[in-house]
Amino acid sequence: MRMMQLNRGMPFGNSPFGKQDMDIRERIAQKKQLYQKKAMKVVTTAHKTEKGIDKTIEDRRGRIQYLQEESEKANAVYQDYRHKMEQAKADYAVADDSQEQKDLELLQKEFDIRNHGSMELLTEEEKERLKNMGEMTEYQKLSMELYAQADVYKTTIENNNQEMAGESATIRAISIERLKQHGMVDAEVTKEKMLEAASKEIQGMLVEDAKEEMDEKAEEVQEKAEAKKEKAEEEEKRIEAAKEDQEESEAAVEAIREKAEELTEQVVDSDEIMEDVSGQIKKIMQQQKLLEEDVKGLALDVTG
Repeated sequence: MRMMQLNRGMPFGNSPFGKQDMDIRERIAQKKQLYQKKAMKVVTTAHKTEKGIDKTIEDRRGRIQYLQEESEKANAVYQDYRHKMEQAKADYAVADDSQEQKDLELLQKEFDIRNHGSMELLTEEEKERLKNMGEMTEYQKLSMELYAQADVYKTTIENNNQEMAGESATIRAISIERLKQHGMVDAEVTKEKMLEAASKEIQGMLVEDAKEEMDEKAEEVQEKAEAKKEKAEEEEKRIEAAKEDQEESEAAVEAIREKAEELTEQVVDSDEIMEDVSGQIKKIMQQQKLLEEDVKGLALDVTG
């Protein structure tokens, strides 16, 4: 069965979709049990129906057998009475074509019509003969008594034959209908279809459960990816901020470097200025010295 193949191919806890939790396992077990119960009910019902049909046929066949046995016994007694009637005719030496025998047969016909409603009705001539027949002879009295007794068993046989014919007809009708219905075959087909439907539904449950699990994992992965993205964006912002800080630092450093260069240049210029000043001072001092010496010389010249 497909369900059994499913169970062997995908054991719980080892499916291609990952380990199934207790919830899906319980739901699958319940679903499988439900379908198995329904399938077994179909088969069991069909089996009970078949057994009921078998019992009906068996009972009717048993009834036919009983009726056959009863008819055989009744026929034995009936034949015994018929034999006694033939013996009476022989004992009374009544000929077959005699008026006495013809009157006896007319009496038997009237008996059958009166007791069984025979379709063979009396003619006007026969009715007139019965009215004018007079008293029955000893032979006719004995024969009619035997005929009445034999009629009981004859009637039993006829009734049994009718009932057996009815039972046989019923058995044939049941058998024909059974062939048309083929209940057990249909039940087995229905059972297989139900189990196949259960297998497909369980597969669908497993796929749906796996899909939900994959969706959850995908959502989790997406959330993690978004978190990483946010973290990356924050990191990028920090890097940008750091770059900006670095650029500002570099700009400050450049400004400082430029200032330093400017100051250095100023210092160099100051040194040159100082050198010039020193030179000028020295020059002035030399000039002053010359002047002093000249003054001194002048003074010497004046005093001399």
